[in-house]
Amino acid sequence: MFTKVHDGGLTVLGGAYELSDLVSWVPRGSTGYQASNCYLLSEGEDHLLIDSGLAVHSEQVLDDLAELIGEGGGVSMFFTRPEMDCVSNLEPIARRFDILRLFTGGVINPFDAFDDVSRMALRGRRQQIDGTRTAEGDALERSMTIEVAPGRILDVQSPLLRLLPTFWGWDEKTGALFTSDTFTHGVMGRPDGYRFIDATVQDDTTPAQVAAHLFAKYEWLPRATKHPLRDWLVETFDRFDPEVIAPSRGAVIRGRASVRRHLDLMLAALADDAA
Repeated sequence: MFTKVHDGGLTVLGGAYELSDLVSWVPRGSTGYQASNCYLLSEGEDHLLIDSGLAVHSEQVLDDLAELIGEGGGVSMFFTRPEMDCVSNLEPIARRFDILRLFTGGVINPFDAFDDVSRMALRGRRQQIDGTRTAEGDALERSMTIEVAPGRILDVQSPLLRLLPTFWGWDEKTGALFTSDTFTHGVMGRPDGYRFIDATVQDDTTPAQVAAHLFAKYEWLPRATKHPLRDWLVETFDRFDPEVIAPSRGAVIRGRASVRRHLDLMLAALADDAA
């Protein structure tokens, strides 16, 4: 079930999965449910899908996408990371819809798993968003901005906090900052629960909870020098002043008061004594 995030053309798609010790990116002993998110930016008839969600939610993502852009419609795609929770549904989307452009970074070619015919048909639609050459040395177009539609730009940057090649996106129209695998600590009590943290719900999130989720993915962080990460986060949030934090999993954080609160929670989680 897709949900509108912002009237400016931002929708979140994807399902939810039950938390347990089988989920590698959450703290041990986690319970409840967490959303797997992909986001559709829309401007008129133009659409950009940010990440594609988990394969277990493939049917749900594709049906929602068909309702939003029309069966077989055209869509561009942007992957924030070359990991399976972001790229799993690329091939089923390519079979059902017309992928106009695919924006990726790093050296991994997401079409490598396709059959030869599909790979060759889509190869020319891939655009590299960073300055890294592919393993084959392809001279792909590089850009740190993505034109969603004329006059609608998604600014892309490589965050200081990352493990693999990772990219954040900034959409000025909706005030949304797409943070990939950071700010992923939001958990729901049931699979069909409210997938937002905003002014309409009681928010009891603590710095310890944020730190536990962060360190489950970035296990090296407790041993790292963290003040450059804190400084970078403060500078980034001051520059953009987002009203939405849109992670690839977990609750969407909406409203500037909630966004600022969760920035403060993240900064506390990254304090030197938070390990």
